[in-house]
Amino acid sequence: MYSFDEIDIVGHAGSVPNEYLRLKRGTDKYAIVFPGRGYTTQAPLLYYTDRFLLHRGINVLNINYNYVNDQKFAAKTQEEQMEWLQDDVVAAYRSAEEQLEEEICCLVGKSLGTIALAYILDEIPASRRLRFIWHTPLILLPQIQRSIKEYTPDSLFVIGTEDPHYDEAVLSELVKTSDARKAVIEGANHGMEVSTDPRDLLQVMEQVVQSLDDYFES
Repeated sequence: MYSFDEIDIVGHAGSVPNEYLRLKRGTDKYAIVFPGRGYTTQAPLLYYTDRFLLHRGINVLNINYNYVNDQKFAAKTQEEQMEWLQDDVVAAYRSAEEQLEEEICCLVGKSLGTIALAYILDEIPASRRLRFIWHTPLILLPQIQRSIKEYTPDSLFVIGTEDPHYDEAVLSELVKTSDARKAVIEGANHGMEVSTDPRDLLQVMEQVVQSLDDYFES
């Protein structure tokens, strides 16, 4: 199926943890996934997204920064934390370009990771031709709105109606501006959950995977 590798990424405070899921049958494409601050790439939304990408023949580079448990990060001001994040995600993108033989085709961000996507759009012009998957995006942040409106990346927005960052008017404007697609999950919160019943979570993940499939077929 696939192997687990790692590349060298030197970010703001040293090495940035990561894992490269490399298909054994070979492929010429890869995606980079930026998780949330406390929502890792092993949590359901990103786990199923990773497996969807692998199923589509796309290798996956998971950027496993762990700011929640980093006391040095916690001691920084919000502005300093965002500078740290920016340094790490730009370093991840450029390190992947330098070290991987495959070609990047897609960027995925979840929550904090959607700020990472905005930084990459700002800092790396070549990224603007890629597909962007915005999971539970922080669309109320002016920074994210500006980047999407200015660069109009090929995008899919995935968000729940119970997410505190959800605003239908803002989302519709971003979708219209960038000619993007959206998947709005009724009743889902910021963790993309609708209840404590695992069967409900599986139904939500099925909706998410279907939205990904529709997006990649478009």
